[in-house]
Amino acid sequence: MINLRRLQMVEQVFWNKRMETLPIKAQEKMQLKLLRSTIERAYRSSKFYRARMKATQINARGIRRLKDIERMPFTTRQDLENNFRDVLCVPFSRVATVRVTSGTTGKPLTIAHTQRDVDNIGEASARKLSYHGVTPKDVLQVTSTYGLWQGAWSVHWGAERIGACVIPVGPGDTERQIRIIKRFGTTVLYGATNYHFRIAEVAKKLGENLAGYSLRTGICVAEKPSSGQISRLKEEFGYNLVAIDYGATEFPGFSVNCSTDPASHHVWGDFYLVEVVDPKSHEVLGEGERGELAITSLQREAYPLIRYLSKDITVLKGCEKCECGLTHAKIAADIDREDFMMKFRGTAVFPSQIESILDQLHVPAGRVQMIVDKRTPREEGTLKVETPEVLSNARQESIKTTLRDDIKNRIGVTIDNIVFVPFGTLGDKVEKAVVIK
Repeated sequence: MINLRRLQMVEQVFWNKRMETLPIKAQEKMQLKLLRSTIERAYRSSKFYRARMKATQINARGIRRLKDIERMPFTTRQDLENNFRDVLCVPFSRVATVRVTSGTTGKPLTIAHTQRDVDNIGEASARKLSYHGVTPKDVLQVTSTYGLWQGAWSVHWGAERIGACVIPVGPGDTERQIRIIKRFGTTVLYGATNYHFRIAEVAKKLGENLAGYSLRTGICVAEKPSSGQISRLKEEFGYNLVAIDYGATEFPGFSVNCSTDPASHHVWGDFYLVEVVDPKSHEVLGEGERGELAITSLQREAYPLIRYLSKDITVLKGCEKCECGLTHAKIAADIDREDFMMKFRGTAVFPSQIESILDQLHVPAGRVQMIVDKRTPREEGTLKVETPEVLSNARQESIKTTLRDDIKNRIGVTIDNIVFVPFGTLGDKVEKAVVIK
């Protein structure tokens, strides 16, 4: 029998065409109005932001153009962790839901949403899903974490808004995930990049051909897949499209992966204003310069962000009408976490740099983990690399030699100890950069 869903190609559809294609000048005018409103509300209703503005003697009256946002103080994750009640801009009785992170790097981070905030996240996510070709006829299987994490909720709210069938499986029980894909004819699979590969690995062991099912679109979250990984996902799942989802608990419904320029994300300009700043000095950088993403929310009622330092390292590509039709500002999809950067023998190293080298070497790798032992005078470094297939000893030694040379030539450091580990060993909760002191 011919599966019509599999033959259906992914079509770009505008959920809210007027807003998604709003002329840039009109968008900037709208952003300025929303920015002033956000700052006025924060001054009036947030004890935390009011104290900050009084200390710096700046408020909404001083915001006459978008560039004036640079006069406002920055907000850090620690500020949000330590001042939940003071940041809150509405009485707690108006809070519709809260989201809480795990707190693995400090105190748990709590974010609050009013019902209007939830609706706006759903709106932003509906735009993203529609842009990726999701329609009311689709079956979207969500394998990300529900519960107190923001995780799956953003995409769930967006899919419900579209009218697609949502299967809220959550993570784990991989064999069950495969049975559900078969039983309900899942067309869109949403989950962590690494978990897509875990599903593929288990399917092979079960003798299941995922490419023969109804799957059409894969949406990867948590980590950006390399070009090689995207090709493998398309081959193993039969995807027509693999899209990258970028956002966070602090800024859900943030962006959409560009269809004509997959190396970029469009940031929804009616919901967020973005800057890129130097990670150390916090000096504002120009377009094309790599730095830390600072985010200001423009319509959040309960828990606004004003120049929030995200610790995500990227490039601001500017705002112009794209070939895909969107007019919203672009940032590079090649995003590093400042938290993942480590100094190894005096050189800054990001695990993503090594992932890129592996991809160019056509090594079938999953996650990588860099471990630096600073207890030794020479700072011993160990690189762990997941491989989804058994490699012969000769193949391992060949890859190690080439990888060491490329890391030395491109990054400037020598890593003697390279270890291949079974796929799935470095799960989503394992840190990609570990320093032993």
